[in-house]
Amino acid sequence: MPEFRYVPSAVTTRFLNIPIRIMARGLLDFEVTGTEHIPKNGPLVIAANHFSHLDPPLVINALGRLVRYIAVDELFGNHLTFDVVTGFFGAIPTDRDGVPLRALEETVAHLRGGGTAGVFPEGRRVAYWGETEPKRGAAWLAWMSGAPLLPIAIHGTERTLSQNARGVHRTAVKIWINEPLFWYDYADAVDPLGAMTDAWFRAINARLAPWWSERSVSGR
Repeated sequence: MPEFRYVPSAVTTRFLNIPIRIMARGLLDFEVTGTEHIPKNGPLVIAANHFSHLDPPLVINALGRLVRYIAVDELFGNHLTFDVVTGFFGAIPTDRDGVPLRALEETVAHLRGGGTAGVFPEGRRVAYWGETEPKRGAAWLAWMSGAPLLPIAIHGTERTLSQNARGVHRTAVKIWINEPLFWYDYADAVDPLGAMTDAWFRAINARLAPWWSERSVSGR
């Protein structure tokens, strides 16, 4: 767990996004679509698929706002640079095996204060889309905070700093920002959190299935 944690201001985040954008454009063929779906203000839960260590900063850059990610605490303590960067951006450590009550409480408080929280429903970096069942954490945060849930699909980062390609490689990356999901649209479902998580899966699968047709699930 990082000893140093800091939550930068919106101005600092926008300033730091400039070098991130320059590096992303220089290293990657980077394309973002759907920015019109980003709420202009208020709390927001971001839920994206996860291939690469590059996914968090690329999503922050695509959104243009601070995203506090929930990160598994076993990642910390291995690389000083990772600890400093994630600590600076206020990453919220959580225990993968236990019940992360403290992390969830901190995240809900951040959301209720109008902040943005990021979750990877797959729970870890995966080698291919559809490898794991999505977890319900993002939907739970949306329900507990009243924040909309924004599904984000990422394609291309599986070819750099990923399980498939551990080094840094120039590649084309595309990010799709989909329409937000709202908790009240699932309030009448038998299993509201499951229904909202399934809706997230369908939104991401619609973008990624054409690229992973041999492994992707056709629907849920």
